[in-house]
Formats: sequence, structure tokens, C-alpha cells
Amino acid sequence: NEPLASRVKRPALRLLKAAVVLAVLPALAYGAMRFYSVLVTTEYLAVNSVIVTGAVMVAPEEAVELSGISEGQNILSFNAGEAAEALKGNPWVKDAEVKRRLPGAVEIVITERVPAALVLLGGEFYVMDASGTVFMKYSVTDRLDLPVVTGLTKNALKEGGAEAAGLLALMAVLKPREGFINLSNVSEINVDPVFGLSIYTLDEGVRLAVGSGGFAAKLASFDKVVASRGGALGGIEAMDLNNSRSVVVRFTTKAFKEGGANGQKG
Repeated sequence: NEPLASRVKRPALRLLKAAVVLAVLPALAYGAMRFYSVLVTTEYLAVNSVIVTGAVMVAPEEAVELSGISEGQNILSFNAGEAAEALKGNPWVKDAEVKRRLPGAVEIVITERVPAALVLLGGEFYVMDASGTVFMKYSVTDRLDLPVVTGLTKNALKEGGAEAAGLLALMAVLKPREGFINLSNVSEINVDPVFGLSIYTLDEGVRLAVGSGGFAAKLASFDKVVASRGGALGGIEAMDLNNSRSVVVRFTTKAFKEGGANGQKG
């Protein structure tokens, strides 16, 4: 059997170890606090430059001001997440990240929204990005050369709305196109809850009825009609591209009188 002295000594040693740990912990905590206090006050870690990247529509000085970071403050004295969130106070900022570059540089990385269209809502224009988010009221000082979207309502813009989804799908097809029409030469896109979408060309203002789907094939048909006319839209008032077998072309009154109606279907 184990001697009585050994059995008594074991719990006493455990108590002694626990007491030592409890005595050391406050000292360690105090030391850590003192060390942190020195770090956040030392001039060696003062911010000496704030670099802004990714900003086009947002002025760099505005980004720095929104972040709340200023030169001379300690680089550890601010919360990077809160500073990044504050940058979203500018509607152009979709996302932001604040990075510390020790010892004294801070980098603000901005991801801006990509404007895709001007949406007419309640008699006023708003800027919509490529994801369908209407993020700010338009001002002429913004100088944006974008197609205008008409016929949409605020309810239609809500997530999951078929009309807004169709609009985004059409713009996604138009943007990379290399044919006779792409997003850069569209003046207006009209949204109709019954008849679907219509495009108005920047050149000649021709109305193209494209409905609610199959946009790539319909625009390919449009390209064929325009190619057959030598790339010209003159004399055409509208095209209905919804029929998979033929394109219905409506000519202007002048063209009709001059015999343009003979090519009414393509």
C-alpha cells in the first residue's frame, strides 16, 4: 500500500500548482495589457500613408475620409472591419477591405458597382448596376452614357421578379455582343408585363420586340436582316423578332410609300 505521507502530499502539490497558476495569470494579463498599450501609442506604428486602390467613381480623399483613418494615428488603433463598412456610405462602393501594411501604411481596396442602365422610376432616373440593384439617384454630374430602362416599377425590381430577371438576362446577352447591336448602341429598353421587352436602337431609333426569352437567337435574326440591307437601318420603324420562322419588319411611312413594304418580312 502507498504510504500515508505520499497520499497526503499529492493533493497538496496540486493545490500548490493551482495557486502558482492563479498568481501568475494576473501578472501575464497585466503584462499583455501594458504591451498592447505601448503598441497602440508608439510613434513607430503611426500611419504615414493611406493608399486607395480600385476607386474610379469614388474620389480617393473621400474614401479616406469615410474610413475614418488619418495619417498620424496608430495603425493598431482602429477596427479594420468597421472602417471597411463605413466606406459603403458611398453608394458606388459595393465592397471594401482595409489592410494594414506594417509598420505605417494602410491600403483601402474598393470594389465599385458597375453601372448598367438608368431606370426611370416615378418620373426620376436611378442608376442600376449589373446585378439589378438600383443603388442611387442619377445626377447629370455623374455623366453616365447608359441605356434607359422604362416600364419598370419598384415592385418589379424586387428580388425574384420575372420582369427584372428578364431585363438582366437581356442586358447580359447585349453586353458582349459583336453584331449590329449591343448594349453600347441601345438607347432604351422598355419592359412591358404583357408583351415583354423591347429594344430601341441608338441609331435610327428602331424598336425591336424581343419578348421574354431566347434573346441570343432573336438578335442573331436581327443581324441577318441588317446584313441583308448592307448594315443600314434607315427606313425601318420596328421589327418583331418573336417569330422563330420569320422577322416581321415595319417600315416608316416614307419608306412604305417608296416601296419599302415589299420587304416587310425577312
